[in-house]
Amino acid sequence: MRLNSIINKSYSGNSGIKVWITFIIFMLFILFILPSEASRSAHYFGDTTAPDTSFIYSGEDLYHIARNFGPEGRAYYIRSRFTFDIIWPLAYGLFLWSAIAFFLQKLKDPRARYLVLLPILGVALDFFENSGASLVMFMYPEKIPSLLYIVPLFTMAKWLSIGASFLVLILLIINHGIGFFKSG
Repeated sequence: MRLNSIINKSYSGNSGIKVWITFIIFMLFILFILPSEASRSAHYFGDTTAPDTSFIYSGEDLYHIARNFGPEGRAYYIRSRFTFDIIWPLAYGLFLWSAIAFFLQKLKDPRARYLVLLPILGVALDFFENSGASLVMFMYPEKIPSLLYIVPLFTMAKWLSIGASFLVLILLIINHGIGFFKSG
């Protein structure tokens, strides 16, 4: 699928109702599912921080995390990355994508329409990060040097694109609010 086709589909049929539905799903995850998942993770991981919650870490840090998780923690990590951590990126990604697309429809600058790709990139990077880190956990104690190098980069790029998505959304909401009050 071509890039322009993805962008154009982002705007067709995008309504405020879609934004509200995805926002409610996003908030339900934050209020109910994330705390439950954090509790389960704490049981398996103890005091060790999962790599996908950090912004910067090295490949050696990732390898040490795998060691500290132990066999049970590594198995849980892999299982949760392919259950919960598939649904969670879709929840935040759909909200960010639909909200950014909704507010971008109001802008006249055609270059701004590419900003709708930021949350899509964030979700893709999250999936790459989860897959790579899960492979590191699965292969432990074997080291895969390329993964130890690239997974931390996926993590950092994921956080940058998700953070940029939220920043863009906030700026679009402010711009929309200013426009609303000027016209009223």
